[in-house]
Amino acid sequence: MSVLTIRSHKRYATRLPVALRRDGRKTVSGLLIELSQQGARISNLGRGKYEMGDKIVINAPDDTAIDGTIRWAHDGLAGIRLDRPLHLPEMRNLLELNRREQSEMECQYGT
Repeated sequence: MSVLTIRSHKRYATRLPVALRRDGRKTVSGLLIELSQQGARISNLGRGKYEMGDKIVINAPDDTAIDGTIRWAHDGLAGIRLDRPLHLPEMRNLLELNRREQSEMECQYGT
């Protein structure tokens, strides 16, 4: 049985490599796998300990920095609420960056 979940903002699936930075801790690489105007989900965070309420900065490959707060984290995944909602042009830029990254990866592997 499936459950219908109504979300306040549309979510976009991505595969964008990012760096996650927390105050006083080492920067960790991860993969931005979902993005909306008010939140993000990041995977591949390894064994780092993330607590609800931790302030973080997401750094994209184009030097875009997005401030946020950890909402939940487990098993190398983290849900992040953005401190400031993304404007549509910012969102579009990140989604286009994701598409460019994916097409470059396809060219590398010949698919």
